[in-house]
Amino acid sequence: MKDTPSKFAELLHNRQADSEPEATAEANLKRGRPGGRGKRLNPDYSQVTAYIPTAMHDETKINLIRNGNREFSDLIAELLIAWNREQSKL
Repeated sequence: MKDTPSKFAELLHNRQADSEPEATAEANLKRGRPGGRGKRLNPDYSQVTAYIPTAMHDETKINLIRNGNREFSDLIAELLIAWNREQSKL
């Protein structure tokens, strides 16, 4: 039997030696949506939970993709704006 490490152990060791902590930190900063901070970190947005039928959710996601890959949260915001306007008229 060989006393030398396997090819894979050597590759792993070389890869770990080559990686720098700064490079990893930079990569972590670049995650997420392009163009800046996401809604999750934006104090002007609140996360909400709603239960809707699965078939409705699936159909909506498909239609959002067909209509330019819009975000589900943007659609909900539009619908709530329209609903709130109607309520203000009452």
